[in-house]
Amino acid sequence: MNISAQQLNTYIALGVLAGLATVIAFIQTWKWFVRSGKEIIDLATIGKFVFYIFGSVGTAILLVIAGVSVYWLFFYKKQYEQNFEDADISSFLSLFKVFLVISFVLKTLDIIHLIIQQTGIDIFFMDWERSKTGDLSSVSVWRTYFVANEFNEIQTFRRINVAFQLFFVLFFLKVIRLENISCAQSTFTLFTEETNCTEYNQILRTGLGFSTLLGTAIIQYIAYAIFYQRIIADRIVNFIDLCSVSNISVFVLDENQHGYYIHGRSPHGRTDVNIKEVLMNLHREANQMSGTRGLQNNSNDQIFIMKMNRNFRKQYDLLFRTYYNYVGPRKTREDVERYTDMLLQSYQNLNGFLCAFIDHSLASHKYFIRNRYFLERVLNYEFQARANLNTDGTMDNFFYIDNERSFTKIFLYGEERSLFIWNTIVFLLVDSIATNYILAAAITYTLNSIFVSIRDSFGRRNLSRKTLIPRNFLI
Repeated sequence: MNISAQQLNTYIALGVLAGLATVIAFIQTWKWFVRSGKEIIDLATIGKFVFYIFGSVGTAILLVIAGVSVYWLFFYKKQYEQNFEDADISSFLSLFKVFLVISFVLKTLDIIHLIIQQTGIDIFFMDWERSKTGDLSSVSVWRTYFVANEFNEIQTFRRINVAFQLFFVLFFLKVIRLENISCAQSTFTLFTEETNCTEYNQILRTGLGFSTLLGTAIIQYIAYAIFYQRIIADRIVNFIDLCSVSNISVFVLDENQHGYYIHGRSPHGRTDVNIKEVLMNLHREANQMSGTRGLQNNSNDQIFIMKMNRNFRKQYDLLFRTYYNYVGPRKTREDVERYTDMLLQSYQNLNGFLCAFIDHSLASHKYFIRNRYFLERVLNYEFQARANLNTDGTMDNFFYIDNERSFTKIFLYGEERSLFIWNTIVFLLVDSIATNYILAAAITYTLNSIFVSIRDSFGRRNLSRKTLIPRNFLI
């Protein structure tokens, strides 16, 4: 085997994929730039581009490592002695470790960036409930608390259970002893500890580890989509149903002029009722004796991607700033009753503004609803579409029907691919250093748990800060 040629091919593959990663990072930055409503390239834009480069290049390095190691595993293993008899692969192994370290650093920074993004969103729970007495201050807040708790729970929910995945990875590698395939020899045995393997080839171990991780992830993903999601529970659909039953809509802005809207307005008007009326309402819906839950008439579409103009954002920020002045600082005030009265009034103003906007009751803030084009769905980007150009040069707001559930991007659920890649890099890096799959699984699980805990803590803090719900109510 010509190791120099192998190294050259690896560099070429890395260069090609790194170039492609740069293009992808540029597209991601452009989407962020437009959604943020920026007009000039500033330091924030450059910073975003750098972090997107980190994530894309980190993934590209993993793909090169995985491609080379899996190729060796399938094409060089059967004739190991013939291929590696006179080959000195120590330099190639060192190159692999350097690549894994760089990929780990870049992807870890990308995950940190992801957590910062997700825990900095603006979110507001719109309450459509109307008071029986006409006094808005008498509307119960418990429905909002209930929806907020469910939202908090699904923030860190993933389709791939890391503990479950690592358990099966170790089962295949250590119990069935697929690990023996990576022995530095042509022959190997399975299902038994009796083996003449005295040395492992680290590149073959990397290919075997990656293949096992990928295989178990795909199996778990398919099992979730086909069985768990359909038979046991679809937590995303359940959350949307809960919003409708609670008469609560979710208004999220993940960027300055971009966000998501979950329409939870009940077709029955009121949901703060007794158990008999709840059951009767559900019976009417099941038998199509009431209106639909969708935002539009005779429609069941409840999830939308929002593209907002500058005027709406300014008005929202103005109302939110007034609201946040009483939510955020939480200063000690002697006049508690006056403080809570002003807080309630500012909350009702923001809630009323958003409800009026959704109801098309604000002439200065119109919006239009349409489906996304095929290319928009593929790129997850909404093109400029001018329904009406206002006198100040701003365009109308747009709501795009989100059949693809793009709104899950604000949860770990929607970033499954990035998280799986990061978990895989951690596993392969630890094994390349320690040559121990068990230790690699333990450290991967530990690091994943730490980052999930950080995401949960900061997400809970942001939810409490933006929605006026005390953290001790978020279970």
